[in-house]
Amino acid sequence: MRQDTSGGPTVEFAIIAPAFIALLLAILHIALIYLAQEGLETAVEASSRLILTGAAQTLQLGSGTSAYTGMKAADFKTAVCSGISGKDSSGAAVTYPSSLPPFLTCNRLYVNVQVVPSTCTTPTIAAPTFTYTNGTLTSTGTGYGQSNCAGTTNTNGGISGTQKSLVIVQLIYLWPTVSAPLGLNFVNQANGNRMLVATSVVTVEGYLCATGVSSC
Repeated sequence: MRQDTSGGPTVEFAIIAPAFIALLLAILHIALIYLAQEGLETAVEASSRLILTGAAQTLQLGSGTSAYTGMKAADFKTAVCSGISGKDSSGAAVTYPSSLPPFLTCNRLYVNVQVVPSTCTTPTIAAPTFTYTNGTLTSTGTGYGQSNCAGTTNTNGGISGTQKSLVIVQLIYLWPTVSAPLGLNFVNQANGNRMLVATSVVTVEGYLCATGVSSC
C-alpha cells in the first residue's frame, strides 16, 4: 500500500520553524543595535562640530545677570537632544538643531567630553565605567572638562579656552535589550541594557570670544 505523505511538509516545517524564527529574531536584535549605534555615531559627529568650531565655547546663553558664555555640560546635552539657541561671538542670534535621532531618547543618553592635556603624548580613549548599586545607576564616570592622560574625566569644569586643544567627545547610550534566541546575549549593563558608545576626536580650531569676554 502507498503511504500517505501529505503531512510530510507540515512535520518538516514544525521541526525547523523554531530555529528559523529564532534566527530571524536574532537578526532583528542585531539590526536594531546597529541602527542605534549608527544613529549615535551620526549624533556625535554633528555635536562634536560645535566644539571643533568653537560654537559651544562662545555661545552666549541666558540674559541679564544670569547671562554666561560657553555651553555647560547640561547645555551641551540639550544641544544634542533638542537643539539650543543663543548668540554667537558676534552677538547674532543662532540656533543649533538637535543631532540625536528621534528613535533615541535623551533620558538614556550620557555625555562625556574630555579636554586632553597638552602634556599627553598618547591619550587614552576608553568608555566610562558605569557603577550600579542594587540595580540603580549611581555613577557614570563621565565629565565635561579637563581629563587626565589615562582618559578619565571627573570634572565638570567646562571647555573654555580650548583653542588648538585635542578634545574627545563621547555619547553613551543605554539601549534596552534582552537576551536573544540561540544563546545570544547582548546585555552588558544592569537592567537589561546594552551600552553603546560613539566617539569623536577633534582638534579645536582657533576662535574669537565675544567683545568684552576675556575667556571662552
